Amino acid sequence: MNGKNGVFRFAYFTSKYKETCDFYLNQLELNLEFSWDRSENDKGTLFNAGVGLIEVLHLPDNEESFNQGLDYRTPEGAFMIIQVWDIEERFKKYKDRSIPFKQEITTQPWGHRSFSVTEPNGLVLFFYEEIN
Repeated sequence: MNGKNGVFRFAYFTSKYKETCDFYLNQLELNLEFSWDRSENDKGTLFNAGVGLIEVLHLPDNEESFNQGLDYRTPEGAFMIIQVWDIEERFKKYKDRSIPFKQEITTQPWGHRSFSVTEPNGLVLFFYEEIN
């Protein structure tokens, strides 16, 4: 190995691009890493999540704009797990904002305090903090 580390990205396309970006930025308050808008069928936004990135991509409105190497289907069965260091405060803040919860805050037997929310596309996001 050459000692360089890459960044992990979870990327997906959505027909609810604006709503999804607003959710991550204004509701969850994830930090914006980068955004682009080259054309109606070429736009995306990167959000910091732990040591990785969530890449939200606008679903092109025509198949001519599709890249053959990518999958444009809505994610199913996938979920994200994001480690945080402020689980209680984050839970209260999200609860006050009426963010849709999949699971209320709980202490897991393996030493995590966690909760999960559902984002506009139905994707589940688990937030957890390790406890001793």
